[in-house]
Amino acid sequence: MNPPAQFPSASLAAFAPDDADQRVWMESLETVSLAPGEVLFRESDAADAMFLIESGVLAVVLEVEGAGRSELRRLGAGQFLGEMALYRSELRTATVQAVGKVKLWRLTAEKLREVEGRHPQLAISLHRHVASLLAERVSFSNVELKQPLARLAHALRGLATSDFSGAGWDHSGVAQEARRVDEVGAVAQAMEFLASHLQEHIAALRQQTAAREAIESELRIAGDIQSSLLPPPLNAAERQRVDFSAFIKPAREAGGDLYDGFFLPDGRFFTLVGDVSGKGVSAAVFMALAAMAVRTLARKLSDPGELLAQVNRLLCERNETMQFVTACAVFFDPASGELIWANAGHPLAAVISATGNLTWLEGPRQAPLGVFEETVYDTQRHVLAPHETLLVYSDGVSEAMDAQSSLFGSERIQQCLAGGAISDSAQTVELVVAAVLSHQGDAAQADDITLVALRRVP
Repeated sequence: MNPPAQFPSASLAAFAPDDADQRVWMESLETVSLAPGEVLFRESDAADAMFLIESGVLAVVLEVEGAGRSELRRLGAGQFLGEMALYRSELRTATVQAVGKVKLWRLTAEKLREVEGRHPQLAISLHRHVASLLAERVSFSNVELKQPLARLAHALRGLATSDFSGAGWDHSGVAQEARRVDEVGAVAQAMEFLASHLQEHIAALRQQTAAREAIESELRIAGDIQSSLLPPPLNAAERQRVDFSAFIKPAREAGGDLYDGFFLPDGRFFTLVGDVSGKGVSAAVFMALAAMAVRTLARKLSDPGELLAQVNRLLCERNETMQFVTACAVFFDPASGELIWANAGHPLAAVISATGNLTWLEGPRQAPLGVFEETVYDTQRHVLAPHETLLVYSDGVSEAMDAQSSLFGSERIQQCLAGGAISDSAQTVELVVAAVLSHQGDAAQADDITLVALRRVP
């Protein structure tokens, strides 16, 4: 299939007012070119598509046995023909032939059904337009069959303006005309079929919309619950001891990333960044379970390796969905600057100097939490100098993608921080987040973005 470059404005404005709608129809159309005198289709051919004329002129010809050919009308750029084929599988009632060179686009009933499934509102717009086109066809024949066709035209206009409901249009009049055995009866039968089909489709769409809105509402509530699990900002007295900032941006209403940061009873500060496998509700629930386990156990344990080991055992016991969490847990002593941390399959943390130089905290990364119940997590140590900052982030930072699927990468983290003095943890977070979002551009966010920065106060 070769989609056209653009729609003719006269045809498009009726049912595809914006660029997004145009792209959908462009993907559903096939280009057809005719030489002068070439026949598009003949009377009695099988009908399975509607055509939109881009350029040139087509003649509609009636071939009557024993009476030769009679041209009924001509159609030009921006006009449609063959609309009935979208709703009824029957034979063509006339022959259509190119007067000169003609270019048009073909929309099959099968493609229309695909659009109905993926873009129901857009399909309804087309159906509205088709109903108007049927009214125009009826008006064309009004001279010969004035009363019955006027009745059908009135019913079609009522149908198009009533959202295809069961009321608001002359259904009984159409049913009466549908008993005829001529072309008027065929049009009336098509109208009845169209109205019935669309009423069923609209009813299903309303049910789907209601269900989707209910799900979206539940996801928003889940997101609100997740937000309530995040730690509150440090108060003024706490900020005198530790300069701590954080950022989280879920890819959906409810995400799978988590972070925490709070003081422990022994005066140390605890922080953690975690990333649950997968996305959506299941990841959000597993995240909440992990977050509550971490927060409860961190107040009782003094070693990050033991903390991750106990959280791991808890998650393994309740992991019927086979999910897992990567995490980096850190205990920080503000007085001495000592960091002790353990890593469960998470990206390496980094230390940033006051001038923006970055070094990675190398060390073993054991299995993620929730995978192997007996995993042992090694505790690592490092001393944070005054004005130095610890940066811990989820892979939604390093693996953020632009429109060409190029990853942000760890090198860009170094680049966005290098070459300038870092005044506080908030500036560190702002620089990294701005660089990630700039790299991402207009591309959809592929994963949750989370990072924390902990700076040692002199």
